[in-house]
Amino acid sequence: MFIAADLSAEAKAALTGTAWKVPEFLRPNVRWSRAEMMHLTLRFLGDTSKDRVEAITECMTDAASRSGKFTLRLDDTGGFPNLTQPKVLWVGITGEVERLQMLQARLEGALERIGIAGEDRRYNPHLTVGRLQREVPPFAVGQVGQAFAHVRLPEPRPDLPVESLVLYRSRLMVDGPRYEELARVPLG
Repeated sequence: MFIAADLSAEAKAALTGTAWKVPEFLRPNVRWSRAEMMHLTLRFLGDTSKDRVEAITECMTDAASRSGKFTLRLDDTGGFPNLTQPKVLWVGITGEVERLQMLQARLEGALERIGIAGEDRRYNPHLTVGRLQREVPPFAVGQVGQAFAHVRLPEPRPDLPVESLVLYRSRLMVDGPRYEELARVPLG
């Protein structure tokens, strides 16, 4: 399970469009995210029993009730751990990032109160657009990273209105994961 904010159709179109800006011969080296799978993750929960949904939803409600709606925007491209030898390709976030971080911190605190341990690393908001395939030679990984570093998103950059928190369950299928919405909580 994970808790996320949904993305606008315009933002999803811009994000999926980044794949087409990478040279065609490099594209097969990446598992590109499908538009319907894109979201802004606030907290990954991992394998979580379905009987915890109600308690998690209460945590989401607590955090969301103390945060009004806000707007983010797509920023520049990047990669984890870097764009020299990336494993993950992402697009950054700008705009009211401080409000996003406050919302995420409130959510984290509420989850800790019900016994869900906090993350080991600092929250780093980003939108994953692709993951490098496992069998890609190192020289090709570097080429993908270099090409992705030069991808420019359309101007003006699409807005990302954050209006609710959504609890999703991820189910692994033969053709990739499927996300099932378990709960939705409006901000404010």
